[in-house]
Amino acid sequence: MTQVAAPPPPATRRSRRRGGWLRDLLEVLLIALVLYIVIWTALQTVRVDGTSMVATLQDQDLLLASKISYDFGANPSRGDIVVLVPPSDPSRDFIKRVIGLPGDTIEIDGGQHPTAVLIKPGGKGPWQLLQEPYLPQPWTTLNFCCGPDGKASATAQPYTLPQGQYFVMGDNRNFSSDSRSFGPVPRKNILAKAFLRIWPLGHFGGLGPGPSLGAAPASVSPAAAIPAAVLGLPALVRRRRGRLP
Repeated sequence: MTQVAAPPPPATRRSRRRGGWLRDLLEVLLIALVLYIVIWTALQTVRVDGTSMVATLQDQDLLLASKISYDFGANPSRGDIVVLVPPSDPSRDFIKRVIGLPGDTIEIDGGQHPTAVLIKPGGKGPWQLLQEPYLPQPWTTLNFCCGPDGKASATAQPYTLPQGQYFVMGDNRNFSSDSRSFGPVPRKNILAKAFLRIWPLGHFGGLGPGPSLGAAPASVSPAAAIPAAVLGLPALVRRRRGRLP
């Protein structure tokens, strides 16, 4: 004869339900903690302070930046908007756009209308014209480059970027402190890649298109190339949230 087990007393049933609820809560908290650690390690929020990236970025925009985009052998690409430590001031973070890559030969000629940014990718082949539809206005300040140190000069001169060095500029060229002022930026000074605007909500989304390279017009005749000057500037790399000019 089959016997039917008596149901557990109410106290036991309540204890089992309580134990299951606590276990579920601990699992949720553990998952939340792991996600928080992953997000904190991979991402950072940065607030724009100033107008050097107008019209792409506005003063007080809040951005999301990836701290691991350039890990595992990856390097910044032309057009990336990056958080960096300028060689001239290791205590600050800037946000700028990558224009020149290591090995590129670059020349900026303010005698052209508009100012012509000419690049030989990798230092080889014909000159190509950098096309930048995001610039907010005609560019008339520090619009000749580059001297032997990679900074702005009185005349248009070719400059070849040393290995591990990047030429960066703000989109608002008339109001930006960038490589024209402090020279190329070492790779180790580039901290993160900005990729998403999260505030204001009315402008939530990506950061718009980057530059492209096209054939240089025949009217542009760059000067003879000069050797690059390898910079030995100290740099302090810090990962931190902050307000970025």
